[in-house]
Amino acid sequence: MLRRGMPVRQALELALGRQGRAFNDDVILLGAEGEYLGIIPVPALVRVQSALVEERFRIQEAMHRRLLAVSRQAGMAEVATGVLHNVGNVLNSVNVSAGLAMEMARNSKAASLEKLAGMLEQNRGRLGDYLSNDPKGKLVPEYLGQLAGRLREEQAGQLHELEALVKHIGHIKNIISMQQRYAKVSGILELVPVEELVEDGLQMNAEALARHGVSLERRFAPAPPVVADKHKVLQILVNLIRNAKYAVDRSENPVKRVIVSILAPTDKRVQIQVQDNGIGIAPENLNRIFAHGFTTKQDGHGFGLHTSALAAKEMGGALHAHSDGLGRGALFTLELPVAPPRAA
Repeated sequence: MLRRGMPVRQALELALGRQGRAFNDDVILLGAEGEYLGIIPVPALVRVQSALVEERFRIQEAMHRRLLAVSRQAGMAEVATGVLHNVGNVLNSVNVSAGLAMEMARNSKAASLEKLAGMLEQNRGRLGDYLSNDPKGKLVPEYLGQLAGRLREEQAGQLHELEALVKHIGHIKNIISMQQRYAKVSGILELVPVEELVEDGLQMNAEALARHGVSLERRFAPAPPVVADKHKVLQILVNLIRNAKYAVDRSENPVKRVIVSILAPTDKRVQIQVQDNGIGIAPENLNRIFAHGFTTKQDGHGFGLHTSALAAKEMGGALHAHSDGLGRGALFTLELPVAPPRAA
């Protein structure tokens, strides 16, 4: 009937009628152009629809897991970048101290002491006469005193640089150990002290802040523990402090200042704020600043704030930004849920 040009619906009605079956008991499948695809009983259609829904849900869950993994990797990359940046800054100081110590060793007066010992050895048989009457011998006692003073200065300088080297190497070790400690607990929500989290974030940025001459001010109010993923919080704090350092570094303000605050809990949440007096944020960018891929940095990738906002939301918190405009600094506020009394 179809080959002879009969309309699809009429042909199907005739076919179903001949089989003695009610037309409404079956679903006629038509293509996008109205072409006949087949007939399926209602129970079978329900099974197909259920299977399709389950498949769609499975695909969505897989996509969600992949997005979470990408987000976590981006966060870890952000923290790792911060770690490498700070380690690089410390290594610059290590290089300076090592260079100074080498220069001191190269210009040491120890060679002069060896030369003097040779002169005394040559005159061993007449040391008394040599030191008393010889023009060069008379200068030996005074020269020894000056040489001893110079060697003491060299020793003090070398000790100072060696102590600096030990300190810098210890700093590198602490930064790496901190990163390893946080990486091990990633993905786990636990009770953590707020001040400890903030101090770790500051420690990871300490060398960079000092190197760029940024004045750091702490304003910590007493706060209870929060329920958080340590690694995600560290990721957020490292990003916010690095952005603040960048903002004040780009500013024409002669005083570079960053204020990190912990506010007393309100509405079962603790707020951590990072404020700077840097270049500020244009009003039209405040609504875009957390969008994926948005950045005002020449070498930025637009992942940092977007990933930080996602991480805060996953922990039941939030991340907000405020600025009065360009050249007027910026304030970022991270909110984290306070531990329930029973859990605490």
